[in-house]
This record gives sequence, structure tokens and C-alpha cells, in this order.
Amino acid sequence: MKRYAKRNTFFTAALFCLVMVFLAGCSGFHPVGPKRAKTSNFLRKVERNCGRYRVGGYTVTSMFSMNTSEPLFISWTSALGAGDISKKKYAETINSFFQNSDNEAAIRCIVRQKGPGGK
Repeated sequence: MKRYAKRNTFFTAALFCLVMVFLAGCSGFHPVGPKRAKTSNFLRKVERNCGRYRVGGYTVTSMFSMNTSEPLFISWTSALGAGDISKKKYAETINSFFQNSDNEAAIRCIVRQKGPGGK
């Protein structure tokens, strides 16, 4: 009888742990590592300092805040902030994707937020 009680307790604990892991994953809680925090700070800096400039006919602020925001713009800007792509590659990518607009002022501002040196 004790054998079944121990097994039952084990399965109850295991089930509880699985439920907690599932709920933590669904809650939107994600640990922020140093690289991710750095990227988040960079994106806030870009929005604050370059929000009025236009990329693809939209302001940088609207690119971050629209329900239909351009995920590629955010991904590329995040990659720039994390140091995953160079400033030159960022400018080339933005200009190739948003071809029918003048993006230069926005790109210069965004790249300038990265600071001197680096990629």
C-alpha cells in the first residue's frame, strides 16, 4: 500500500511541475539576458531619438507601435543593436526592402544610436 502512495505522490508532484512550467511559458515571462536587455535598450533609444524619421513611408515610432508593425524592420534593428549585423549591412537591408522611399535620414539616425566603432 505504501508503494502506491509514494508512486501517487511522485506523479502528483510531476504533474504539478509540468503545469507550472506550462503556465510560466504562457504568461509571457521570459528571462532577459544581457544581450536581450542591451537590444531592448537600443530599441527604446532608437524610438526615442529617431521616431520622427521615416522608413518606407512610416515613422520609426509607428514601425514599432503599429499593430501591423513591420517585424523585419524590428528584427533588423534588434540585430544591429545586438551587434549581429554591421551598420553597412543594416543600411543595405533596409534600403533593399523599402526601395520606394527615402530612408537615409532614418538609417543615419538609427546607426548613430549604435555609437562609434564596432560593426
